[in-house]
Amino acid sequence: MSALEKIRMSTMNVSIVKVVVAAVLFAAFVWILPLYLQNRLNSLYTESHKLSEKVVNLQREAMLMELQINQLSSLENLAEFAEQVELGLNGLPVKVMKMGGTNE
Repeated sequence: MSALEKIRMSTMNVSIVKVVVAAVLFAAFVWILPLYLQNRLNSLYTESHKLSEKVVNLQREAMLMELQINQLSSLENLAEFAEQVELGLNGLPVKVMKMGGTNE
């Protein structure tokens, strides 16, 4: 075998090794990619569930605050109505009967 044939054989062997390594890496990528995507999708579903729970809790708190606002505003309306018709609900209590001492 001449030196030129040895060089051609070694370059051919290197080329074959490069092709085989590239094929193995491509196959590994093709097999691993669906697993990665599935894991990523599961993590996104988990995060979405957590965020939806937070949204529900925040909506609940907002509704409770609106209910409390409605209750307070209705009490304000009742107090204003009482003042308009002079019920005197906000005035000082009036003594109805004397306490202690003798009844004369």
